[in-house]
Amino acid sequence: MKWHKVLIFCSLLLCTAAVATAQESQTVTLADNGRTITLNVNETFLLKLGENFDWNITIDDPAIFSRVVNVLVVRGAQGIYIAHKPGSATLTAVGSPECLKSKPPCGMPSILFRVNVVVQGQEQVQNTPAFEALAAVIAMLAAILARRR
Repeated sequence: MKWHKVLIFCSLLLCTAAVATAQESQTVTLADNGRTITLNVNETFLLKLGENFDWNITIDDPAIFSRVVNVLVVRGAQGIYIAHKPGSATLTAVGSPECLKSKPPCGMPSILFRVNVVVQGQEQVQNTPAFEALAAVIAMLAAILARRR
């Protein structure tokens, strides 16, 4: 088996493992305003409030849950959030209409969105993300190839 086939196989194996271990996420929308959602540790949710407003989002205790960085989300979504440890925190979002940026600005009011998040379960040790494991596998394969030459 050629080295590139081994690399592709290892990559697919790691990606499959990462997808299999990810917990199912839920979508939080404007319809959830004022509600409480319950998550387990390491569970995620997609915040999708729409694209009609410019959203400013705050979390009162980011140690409980926070936004996952460097993840591209669908249009109209404000991010993916992950639960870190048991507890509760509140996500607040202020939506300012896009027309407030126009000249002259419109008179449309901003809206307030709030959702309480309760995280259950036990705090877990952070596992190595799949992409870091993939980088380690690639580095090892590169070292093996370098020794062969």
